[in-house]
Amino acid sequence: MKNPFLAKTENKETIIEHTEKLLERMEALKHIYSNIKNLDWNILELACLYHDLGKMNTKFQNKLIRKLRRVKEYTDEFPEDLQDEFTNMEEIPHGYLSPAFLPKDELKKKFSDDELRILYQSIYFHHSRKKLENHNELKRIVNEDLNKYIQDFKFDRIKSIEKLNESFIRYIKRRIPDQYDTPETIRQYIMTKGLLNKIDYAASGGIPIEVKNENLFEKTNTYLSSGGFKPNELQEYMIENQDKNNVIIASTGIGKTEASLFWIGNNKGFFTLPLKVSINAIYDRVVDKIKFGKENTGLLHSETSSEYLKRNNNELDIEYYDQTKQLSLPLTICTLDQLVDFIFKYEGYELKLATLSYSKLIIDEIQMYSPELVAFLIVALKYITELGGKFSIVTATLPPIFLDFMKEQNIVFNQPLPFYKKIDGKVQLRHKLKVFEEDINTDHIKKNYKNKKVLIIVNTVKKAQEIYKKLKLDLDNETEIKLFHSRFIKKDRSKKENMILDMGKLEIKRTGIWITTQVVEASLDIDFDVLYTELSDIAGLLQRMGRVYRNRDLKEGLVNIYVYVGKDKFPSGIGSGDQSIIDKDIFELSKQAILTYVGDEMNGKEIDEKVKMELVKQVYSKERLVESNYYKKIKETIKHVMDIKAYEFMKKEVNLRNIENQIVIPKNIYEENKEFIQNNLHTIQETSDYNKKLIAKNEIKEFTMSIPKYQYDEAKRNGYIQGDFIELDKYNKIPIISYPYSFEKGLTRPQKKLDEFDEDLQFI
Repeated sequence: MKNPFLAKTENKETIIEHTEKLLERMEALKHIYSNIKNLDWNILELACLYHDLGKMNTKFQNKLIRKLRRVKEYTDEFPEDLQDEFTNMEEIPHGYLSPAFLPKDELKKKFSDDELRILYQSIYFHHSRKKLENHNELKRIVNEDLNKYIQDFKFDRIKSIEKLNESFIRYIKRRIPDQYDTPETIRQYIMTKGLLNKIDYAASGGIPIEVKNENLFEKTNTYLSSGGFKPNELQEYMIENQDKNNVIIASTGIGKTEASLFWIGNNKGFFTLPLKVSINAIYDRVVDKIKFGKENTGLLHSETSSEYLKRNNNELDIEYYDQTKQLSLPLTICTLDQLVDFIFKYEGYELKLATLSYSKLIIDEIQMYSPELVAFLIVALKYITELGGKFSIVTATLPPIFLDFMKEQNIVFNQPLPFYKKIDGKVQLRHKLKVFEEDINTDHIKKNYKNKKVLIIVNTVKKAQEIYKKLKLDLDNETEIKLFHSRFIKKDRSKKENMILDMGKLEIKRTGIWITTQVVEASLDIDFDVLYTELSDIAGLLQRMGRVYRNRDLKEGLVNIYVYVGKDKFPSGIGSGDQSIIDKDIFELSKQAILTYVGDEMNGKEIDEKVKMELVKQVYSKERLVESNYYKKIKETIKHVMDIKAYEFMKKEVNLRNIENQIVIPKNIYEENKEFIQNNLHTIQETSDYNKKLIAKNEIKEFTMSIPKYQYDEAKRNGYIQGDFIELDKYNKIPIISYPYSFEKGLTRPQKKLDEFDEDLQFI
């Protein structure tokens, strides 16, 4: 039997057919983004042409032949295997063999030694495979196996292959990057290898390499005009500085989202936010209100598939989902984690970095990231801008030390003066605050809740549950009291989010009290009348203020912000340990700043947007923080990441958030829904329909929640997790936890071990 030169079993695709798909996508990429920097299109074309020729080896072909033989329509076409003369030898990955097909002598006349290394290594390493220690076997396969097929392989895009070159090994011995490589060589390699991977994956998935951004700018402008508006000062600035990197500080409610979309314009863009709920909201806004359409907009975070199912009558559009994951859409709204993990330079990291090199990146709510994530972001911006990508940080609060670190990394950016929302030419005044040097309590709330929408934000779930319990005891029949934090199962959390969003609408006149944690701190579009909050840090406080009088002018004399900074101890969640929600030094500086600002104003003090930003500058200045753990952590993390050598890590080893969480399901929820869960588990095990399997998994996940690993370990130690679990698949087992759970309070952590269980604790 002759060698069929197969590339894939799906549709019995040949090497030539697959290669044509790559070339088609490369041309499409070139057409849409013709000015990609650090890229020689001729080298990329050669990489596409030759990357899979190694697949014509006997072992690879026999592997595909055997699979096809099992398909009825192909059984007769592939009656037998090709003759394998190396039965005692393991298959050599095709990527390692393909470079032998390149016409080395001819290429040496056109390209430099480094350019040839870029070409050969892009092909050789285009899949991540076990390192080949012994090249003697490779040489034998090239000379004695592949050689016998080359006369029969006819592809009109390449010259007839007269001989193979096993001597290409010299071009892959010194892997790029090494200490002798120039920055130019490294950049060109990242682009060639990254785009070869991107093109190859798109061809294999049957999706476009890129979808052109035709009209995001016009759509944004039309949306603004339809509301009777024209671009404001901030939006005009972003339009005029589309080709620059920018750091923008701007008031809440000034139109930062539209400004960001104007800056991206009709280019490829990524819009990053820290919270999934905010990402979902921006996605819906861009798709439905700005009418950019889902065909142009992707939503990318850890729950993309379930969010897509919700928006498409429980049917997953696989092509759309693949386009999102392959970063092919004009605009992607996503978490930072989905983009910047390339800084760890794992095998295959080049694809994301190459894509970002011709993209524009928006970073919103940067102050919400941990010091480690801030460090990761700064390193990512350095790498992205070096390759030609652009970024804009657009935020209401910006710790200035971030900019110091960016300057140290030679990241160039514009920083205009802050943009404030103004009314009649004056900076808008929305808040008046009063500070209590005591632990948060319900005394003042009970005197001040009537006919108001009251928002209480504390630092921990435990404190939120305590406050809720006290208010329920005292005011249960007087007003609506609700609790919202991160320890609710997904199904209930969605309901709670919708409930607080509804209460937070200005046009809704219903009043009541919501007790929450940081889950509402940023980007949740709610407008309450008064805020009672524990202090975390100054940036967090300002974010919390943004949920009150969101777009309203302050009424004369009205105090609408009450801040509790603690008395003899820290507010909840603040401490010296690793589990503190904010660095202790930053808390102390924030406390000092806010107390100094209010001074002896017993009846509270007005605070406008300008003052708020000045307070952030004070607390987060390099001079104040240079000795703090927070500052040291950013500095050390940047150094650590910059020192990482390429390919030290595998992708699965990278954990950007450095947070170990565990998914669990509360026991009472499991018992109440046992039959439904078991039916879905049966579907997962029995069906081969991907959509049905995904829906069944999502149905089960609606009953789950994420808890920190240390809490999971504690529950296990104390006997609340005893080995029962739900098995979604071999990688996903969900433990059942016996902590009390209710829609009213969420998951409650008992104080005793299970064998000391006190039924009264059920009501904590």
